[in-house]
Amino acid sequence: MKKWLLCGATLLMLSPTAAYAKQTENTFPIYPVVANSSVSTWDQFTKELVKHIKNFETDIKITYTGPLGDFKKDMMDAFEKAKQQAVYASGHMESTTMSADSLGNVTYKVKYLTNQTQETAVQKKISQILKNIIKPSMTEFQKVKAINDYIVSNTMYGTKTKASPHSAYALLFEGQAVCQGYALAAQAMLEQSGIETKYVVGFVNGNEAHAWNLVKLGGEWYHLDTTWNDPVPNRIGAASYDYFLVTDAQLNKDHNWVKTDYPTAASTKYSYMNNVHFAYQLNNIVYFSNTADNDKLYKLDMTSGKKLKVLDKRTLYITGTNQYLYYSDYSNSGYLTKLDLKTLKAEVLIKQPVTDLKISDNYLMYNSNAKEHRLKIN
Repeated sequence: MKKWLLCGATLLMLSPTAAYAKQTENTFPIYPVVANSSVSTWDQFTKELVKHIKNFETDIKITYTGPLGDFKKDMMDAFEKAKQQAVYASGHMESTTMSADSLGNVTYKVKYLTNQTQETAVQKKISQILKNIIKPSMTEFQKVKAINDYIVSNTMYGTKTKASPHSAYALLFEGQAVCQGYALAAQAMLEQSGIETKYVVGFVNGNEAHAWNLVKLGGEWYHLDTTWNDPVPNRIGAASYDYFLVTDAQLNKDHNWVKTDYPTAASTKYSYMNNVHFAYQLNNIVYFSNTADNDKLYKLDMTSGKKLKVLDKRTLYITGTNQYLYYSDYSNSGYLTKLDLKTLKAEVLIKQPVTDLKISDNYLMYNSNAKEHRLKIN
């Protein structure tokens, strides 16, 4: 589930600050420009920039009428502050150049990995998704879990997209993206759900560029890497939680980042979510394949955080409905098996190895012999 090779090729895309700093060192021409707005303080200048960046404008022109002072440094600092306040949009920046004249007229030319039309569609799509998966009664934890589950269960890691695979648009409309697209989509969904979040740029496996999120729950920060929660190869409907609300210490085993740039994540409150794979939730109980116990079937009480073994069987591709679980029994050749949760009686339905189980319109969908099959269920 470690998707890092493609991310490593886009360090400057992941870090718009790095791209900007590199270009502005060599690109600072002095020529007259026509500004769209006029401000007299650098705070006003920053707020104006934020507004334009959030609108994904590619040609931003502002006139500064206050004391010039160290003009070049101040306009660069204002741009950095604006990016920090427009995280989602700035995360989509591919490159930026700036120019100014002696009268205080400033122009920023920005190239994005997306455009205004795509982003209008993204916001509409996110609103629809959140309406379906987020309920007013949910806790912050439940909201973050719902967002993680949606992204991981409905998308895959890849680059075969018409839009930039580094964009949230590609992930939400074409079903695949690389780490940047995952993290930016999560950023937007979390923010719209009222969850305080940060977009993190770092590295995995030494020097491969990567992106993920930090989320704040109950006053504590936690790491959330939706990319690495999505199994590879892709498994429809399957979510894992090894990188779900984890600490700095846990993430630091295979991720690294500039620690001083981000808040500390030290709480282990949600460590019970580790080793939870192929999760299926029924009311407040999650049934899952426990990777810490050779993929045996366990259940997790979401209220207490306690785990209990259900069957001494290797169960993968878990799905369910009502009182029944359906899974691939890897203790029995991967056969399609049905489990009655009330009696714990197991029944083999198909004596063939199966994968990618999901339920749709009273049918159990599964793959066998490289073909998708359907089985009517009650």
